[in-house]
Amino acid sequence: MAETEYDIISRMDDERKFRIAIDTGSNPKSLRDCCSGFMRHAMERSLPWDIRFFATGDIQDRKAWNRIVLGWKPDGIYLNSSYYIGNVRFDRIPNIIAFESPDKKENMRFPRRTVFVGIDNTQIAAEAFRLLAKRGLQHFAYVHPSATNEDVSHSRARAATFMRMAEDAGLDCTECQRKKHKVADWAASMKALTEELSKLPCPCGVMAYNDRVAREVIDACNYAKLRIPEQIQVVGVDNSEDICDNVWPRLTSIEPDFFGVGRLAAQSMESLLVTGRAQNHLTCGVLRIAERDTTRDLSGSVRLVTAAEKLIRSHACQGLPPSPKGLTVQSLAAALHISRNLLEMRFGKVRKEGVATAIRRQKLAEVCRMLTDTDLPICEIAERCGFPAQTHLNALFRRTFGTTLRAYRNENRNK
Repeated sequence: MAETEYDIISRMDDERKFRIAIDTGSNPKSLRDCCSGFMRHAMERSLPWDIRFFATGDIQDRKAWNRIVLGWKPDGIYLNSSYYIGNVRFDRIPNIIAFESPDKKENMRFPRRTVFVGIDNTQIAAEAFRLLAKRGLQHFAYVHPSATNEDVSHSRARAATFMRMAEDAGLDCTECQRKKHKVADWAASMKALTEELSKLPCPCGVMAYNDRVAREVIDACNYAKLRIPEQIQVVGVDNSEDICDNVWPRLTSIEPDFFGVGRLAAQSMESLLVTGRAQNHLTCGVLRIAERDTTRDLSGSVRLVTAAEKLIRSHACQGLPPSPKGLTVQSLAAALHISRNLLEMRFGKVRKEGVATAIRRQKLAEVCRMLTDTDLPICEIAERCGFPAQTHLNALFRRTFGTTLRAYRNENRNK
């Protein structure tokens, strides 16, 4: 006798143990890896789970959500994001695993029995900073997403760590808080980002929230005529190869261990279903750093310019042999063991100004400091700052600041 549809359904109900629903999420890269980790654990453990995938949009569609919860009646659910759940209730689902948000208010929308798994944003940002700091960079920036449909809580967490590490190292870091734009308003978003990047001191290391934002940074650098990696070095997050390998220069990216998150989610689900208990907060860190062209300074220009700037800051006034009375381009090149022409070429390529201009700016900065903080005669200040004649300093100071040395001292002494 042929088996009827009713018999098939009854047999499936008898054989099954647990029904698990998995949210496909909004990030294709994290989705693939999380699902792979989840399914791998279930396969290796030979768990008799009936797994069903559903789209994130189904959570917001009442009819679709009722079909999942009331029609299919899952024993457990894994949610890839807490950003899109809105006011949806999960009371009818006994076991819940959710991708944790750094924003605790978002996590509070879940029932207390929820187990949270996620990525360690602190470790991601720390690896990005260390990678850029190894290049000898002194200036850094973090770029947030601008689209209104992005979950910015993870971006804020990464930015906080990245900027704190720069501050602890005594380095400056700019946070690019971009105005929110609709996804379709690409031109306005790109214009705003181009303006932000143009203001950054070069060379600068930039961490982007993810690979999509990093791709926008690369495009904006092209519009602003900023060279990568000589002037700007860029690091993304997720290692989405469809982005990283199909942009020029190819994008360096931090790859979080999403596969491990999927495994943790499956392990936690198994524990909940069997014992009713599981560890509440579990995180995975960085799987690897996929370094590509955006941080590979093959010519060594960034390191050379960074070393030159350090010597300029410390020796602009005192000078280096064979010119002890003020630093010169020739003595700087000799200290770096390169030719003057090569130094000027690479310095101009990275800093967008000449070596002599940078030396002169540092000397004038020291002159301003001594005028304000000391009572030394102007003639002695000129000598200490490497100017052979006070008349030369007088003319240069007036041309640069539009005032005389004495007037500058009198004006700033009263502040």
